[in-house]
Amino acid sequence: MAEASPLDQLSPGDHACLVFDDEPLRARSVAAYIRAGLRQHHRILYHGQSAERLPAVLAGQGVNVTAALDSGQLTLAGPVRGGFFDAEASLATLRGEADKARAAGYRGMRGIGDMSWARRLDGVDQLSWYEAQVNRVFADGYAMGICLYDRRLFSEPELRRLTLSHPATITGTTDPARVPLLRGVRTREPLGLSLEGEADLSNREALRAMVEHLIEEQAPGAPLTLDLSGLRFADSAAARILLGPAAAGTHRLRIVGATEQVHRLLRFHWSGSPEALRIE
Repeated sequence: MAEASPLDQLSPGDHACLVFDDEPLRARSVAAYIRAGLRQHHRILYHGQSAERLPAVLAGQGVNVTAALDSGQLTLAGPVRGGFFDAEASLATLRGEADKARAAGYRGMRGIGDMSWARRLDGVDQLSWYEAQVNRVFADGYAMGICLYDRRLFSEPELRRLTLSHPATITGTTDPARVPLLRGVRTREPLGLSLEGEADLSNREALRAMVEHLIEEQAPGAPLTLDLSGLRFADSAAARILLGPAAAGTHRLRIVGATEQVHRLLRFHWSGSPEALRIE
């Protein structure tokens, strides 16, 4: 029986940053993630260095991917070449791959990005922006992804900047019960966003991107609903982000399911008109 992994807790809509500093942890984690994807009939895309060696690594973890490679369920590709990274083009490619996976009848799509190549970039500004914007794609609840960051290749300030853009960060000591730390999925009826977990400094930029996208994709004046019934905790900065649609004056905001603590926090930070915000 395969060893349980924190990544087993992930599902479509999730975007996690896996920070590792040894190859066995990386191998176990990638194997668990791919094993679950094969079992759940997800399309799986892997981008990273030495992609051609991945089947052998997975075989060492008891995962045979020959059939998945032959059928196209699993695709392996190398990293960004030449040190040039086009964030907008990468986002468009991700959206396109999700559309193709859906059209092909897969139940979901899983992306795996080994970000070792990014150590060659001049700073992490563009990469951290990209990581935050990716949450807009995953919030549809169909695609999901993990980004692999080798702690030995990045400075601690760089890693902190990059992890802020992920709803969840996983290390070798992460409690599986706290994975993912935050999950956000857009809803259609009612129109809005459903949040689960905890919103704090560790995932602030990810939350901001999800809420901003919710605002941008809807016509001004459209009522929006935030379902916070699964949100266990939010700090003050997260509360201000959640109130953003109403504070901007472009949308009426309805909040449902907030815990007593989150309810009090939202009321404390709200100074607008009663018509713009309704907390139930």
